[in-house]
Amino acid sequence: MELNEAARLFKALSSEQRLRVLGIIREMTEQSPADDPGATKAFSRCCEQLSLSPSTVSHHIKELESAGLITTARRGQSVCCQMNPGAWDRLKAFLG
Repeated sequence: MELNEAARLFKALSSEQRLRVLGIIREMTEQSPADDPGATKAFSRCCEQLSLSPSTVSHHIKELESAGLITTARRGQSVCCQMNPGAWDRLKAFLG
């Protein structure tokens, strides 16, 4: 992993709210099979559990996706999010 990629990942992880959003996405990813889109609707769950506005959650999800930490897919009006294990593997390797 190059330093600029590591910096981008750490920047995405530097927000307490973003870490909470990521925690919900991680929990939902672990609890649902990869082919179950209904179980990965993290957007509305983040708004509800964290009492954040949709625009704030959207911003955090965009930052996490831009850094490559999660993947998203729009299904109708829902945004389905899942962890990107490849990013975590590269980050772990970088940290040694």
